[in-house]
Amino acid sequence: MAHRELTPEENLRLLREIEANRSFILLAYGSDPDLLKRADAEIRRHFENADPAIADCDFLHANPFKSSISL
Repeated sequence: MAHRELTPEENLRLLREIEANRSFILLAYGSDPDLLKRADAEIRRHFENADPAIADCDFLHANPFKSSISL
């Protein structure tokens, strides 16, 4: 399969998709301590090294999609 350059619109769409996936993963692991315990070591390191100002805030209360996501 030949490689081709992405258009600016495709790049933006890809970046938005990556950010949405990242947000979902952070939400899932952040809302379920048992899931985080079973996560790969690299994922756990991201949470262990989180900025204390971010780690101390309750992200889930600020998330309007919390009730619509079931894990």
